[in-house]
Amino acid sequence: MAPHEHHAVELIRESKWAVRVTSYGKTLTFPFEAEDYARSYADGQAFRLGVPVTEMKRTA
Repeated sequence: MAPHEHHAVELIRESKWAVRVTSYGKTLTFPFEAEDYARSYADGQAFRLGVPVTEMKRTA
């Protein structure tokens, strides 16, 4: 199993933006007011972990 299989970065669009980062079995969610900041943070985390950013749109 490759190390990157334990990592994920998800960009979530709801009424606000959030980035969910899973690294070494732990998941943290970071809320953002602005899309640009959320995308920048997600890109940085994805680069750090060596994974692509997955975009998700939650619906009610």
